[in-house]
Amino acid sequence: MHIFPPNDRDQEIRLKRFFIATGAHGLNLFFVFLCWAMNFLNTAIVMNYLMFVLFLNAVVFLTLRSGLNKRFADPSLTFLQISLAALPGLYVMYFAGEARGTFLLLGLAMFAFGLFRFKTRDFVFLAIVILTGYASLIALLMKFDPVGLKFKIELLQWMAFVVTLVEFSFLAGYIGDLRSKVVEKNQKLAIQNIELESALKRIGDLVVRDELTGVHNRRYLMERIREESQRSLRNNATFCIGMADIDFFKIVNDTYGHLAGDEVLRAVAQAGSACLRLTDCFGRFGGEEFVLVLSDTTLDGAMITAERVRHAVEALVFPGMSHGVTISIGVAEHVRKSDTAETLNRADAALYHAKEAGRNQCVAAPTIMEASV
Repeated sequence: MHIFPPNDRDQEIRLKRFFIATGAHGLNLFFVFLCWAMNFLNTAIVMNYLMFVLFLNAVVFLTLRSGLNKRFADPSLTFLQISLAALPGLYVMYFAGEARGTFLLLGLAMFAFGLFRFKTRDFVFLAIVILTGYASLIALLMKFDPVGLKFKIELLQWMAFVVTLVEFSFLAGYIGDLRSKVVEKNQKLAIQNIELESALKRIGDLVVRDELTGVHNRRYLMERIREESQRSLRNNATFCIGMADIDFFKIVNDTYGHLAGDEVLRAVAQAGSACLRLTDCFGRFGGEEFVLVLSDTTLDGAMITAERVRHAVEALVFPGMSHGVTISIGVAEHVRKSDTAETLNRADAALYHAKEAGRNQCVAAPTIMEASV
């Protein structure tokens, strides 16, 4: 029951143009009534004109609103609407007598609606159609009403209309070409804007993400740790930091090459990141070291997450290598009001103990008392 179809912007625009054209028909109708008031047209002619216009507009509206217009090469039906609008105009011109020439101005105004869609050749073709209709009108008058016809005047008006429409066709076609170029440039600008947004996103990613592994970089990790520290002060929240290191990574590089080492770093980063919640953070701290920032997590919960990460890395398979890799992780719970650097050092010390104890394991840093104010 909507006038405009929902979720169809193109159809809405076409219907709005149709209503603009309907408004033009209303002005033409006013002029026809004015001719009636001045006794150039009788009541029957005016009523026939009114019914003709209402019928044609109803057909066009139903075609647009039903979506049948989408089957045409020009879904806007611009050429069809202008051509149909010329029919009732020619009808009243046949009976308008001396006022016939004034209707040519209305025809020119109707012709201007092609600016929405037409190119030069479209305007020329439409001009031929309208001029042919006018010539047919003169021929009918010569046959059925030769007494009331001033042939020289009609011919002169027809020739003037030819010149006017030709000039208008090329001028309007030029405007239409400019409009098309503007639309094309706007489309290019839209594409460039999308590319620019994509580039800005890539730049933003480079600022916070490690280029090799795709996970967060050290700068972002330190900012995230600082934010978690501030949140712990405000909300008495608990968070933990995990320091992870790939075991015997130098041997991987020396044995299989740095490209293989890069592949190991990427695989470990993705495996570790996949084990964390959306609220957690996993990033590359430097070299083969990674950091886990686990928000709203106690030490026991952090150890469970660290073990999950360790098992995920241990399960990785590298086709170009005869063996997989393992990681060691040290976990420390942050103490409210303490320095985050101290928490990182405690996690690093726990990582050192994990390596000293044989690697491929998770070690928790000893819990310490809350720092004083």
